[in-house]
Amino acid sequence: MFPRSLSRKVLAIILAASTLITTALTAITFYIDYRSELGLLDRSFAQLERLTLGPLSTAVWSFDDEQISKFLEGIVATGDFVEADLYDTDGTEFYTFHRPDNAQRQTFPFQLILESPSVDKTFKLMLNQGAGQTREVGTLRVKASRLAILQRLLQKLILTFGLQAIKTLIISLVILAIVQNLLTRHIMHVARFLENLRLNSLKSTQALSLNRSNRYPDEFDSLVTTVNAMVAELSIYQKQNEDRLREKEREIEIQKMNAINSARLASLGEMAGGIAHEINNPLAIIVGSAQRLERELDNNNFSQVRKCSTQIRQTCERIGKVVTSLRKLARDGENSPRTRFSMAKLVQEVLSLCEEKIRQDSITIEVDIQEDLDLMGNEVEVSQVLFNLINNAADAVRDLERKWIHIVGTRRNGSYVVSVIDSGKGIPAPIATRIMEPFYTTKEVGKGTGLGLSISLSIAKRHGGDLKLDPNSLHTKFDLYIPEEGPLGSQS
Repeated sequence: MFPRSLSRKVLAIILAASTLITTALTAITFYIDYRSELGLLDRSFAQLERLTLGPLSTAVWSFDDEQISKFLEGIVATGDFVEADLYDTDGTEFYTFHRPDNAQRQTFPFQLILESPSVDKTFKLMLNQGAGQTREVGTLRVKASRLAILQRLLQKLILTFGLQAIKTLIISLVILAIVQNLLTRHIMHVARFLENLRLNSLKSTQALSLNRSNRYPDEFDSLVTTVNAMVAELSIYQKQNEDRLREKEREIEIQKMNAINSARLASLGEMAGGIAHEINNPLAIIVGSAQRLERELDNNNFSQVRKCSTQIRQTCERIGKVVTSLRKLARDGENSPRTRFSMAKLVQEVLSLCEEKIRQDSITIEVDIQEDLDLMGNEVEVSQVLFNLINNAADAVRDLERKWIHIVGTRRNGSYVVSVIDSGKGIPAPIATRIMEPFYTTKEVGKGTGLGLSISLSIAKRHGGDLKLDPNSLHTKFDLYIPEEGPLGSQS
């Protein structure tokens, strides 16, 4: 499921933008109102000077305390005036009057940000004595509070801001509902459609459609058309890719079989001289025995005739074993049936093909395989693996002072394990990491295809087993694992 975050983001953006705009406009309005209030205060001072100073000067000259008190009380009761003080001509204060709530206003927090919380203005009290002559009778000092102005504006600001916030919230919710209905739900529908789209089921995928009126087509209709066209093109492209993939798989399988056959024939080519010797020697024995048989028949020496015929039969059986082993190795193992066979017997058959090469290189062979080690699998393919391992071991020890190959077969943890160990000192780590790769070989050019171990590994994998180089062995050791109950274990 997709998180419904678009609506929340839209709401947050609208609220943030509206709050920012409202705050800016309110601040501008607050500043304009503040300047307007200061203008009204200046006009109040001018009106005070025009209407009050004359009568107040007369009252001061005549020492009329009652009139003076009324004038001062009237001043502080007007507008934002909070204090009125009278001074005589030598600067001595003799009258003062404060607005009763002035002390409370002085605690207003705006005084923390104002250089002066009040505006003071001083007026000379001039008495008109006639004939254009005036006389100074004192000084009036009037103080007006800026804090009172700010208090009124703050109350107005709070009210305005609250109303704007309510209006913004209502508008935001309306816009959110519109966005949800016109945008978000359709985007979610398209997203779910694309999320559930699977490449392996494009052919059965229903076309994308939105539950909305098409009376006035818009961008969503173009989006639906584009998505459906994309799905159709993907379906066609998928079919083409599947066809190409099947064709490539067939080509790879053919190339794989060709590589296996090439590697097998290359191995046979390497052993051709030894195999020919294995057949030529018995043939020479047969020819010699046949000639002797003719002579003994002429002499009617039937005991020698029987001996010669027995030698001919045994020699023919020896040739038959070599030919049988050769046929197994040359056969296409992919099409061979799965059968139960003796590993000990199979090893001896493979060794018969390598016997001449091993004898010429003076290599000692030791075989230690349990007689009851019977496997269920593809006998031809397993013989190919053994032939590759024994042939590689013979090539590896050819130039060593000590030349031996040990073939050991055991049961281990539910698997049959056949180990081919030679007298070499192991394989260097850089080579060991790549030795199972196709076409990687350490032999001279023309003496190896680099496919033997790679093919052997694939054969082991097909049997549900593995082929591993033992890095902990003191000598070069390959272990062939074939499980007792592997993928081929149930076939016969």
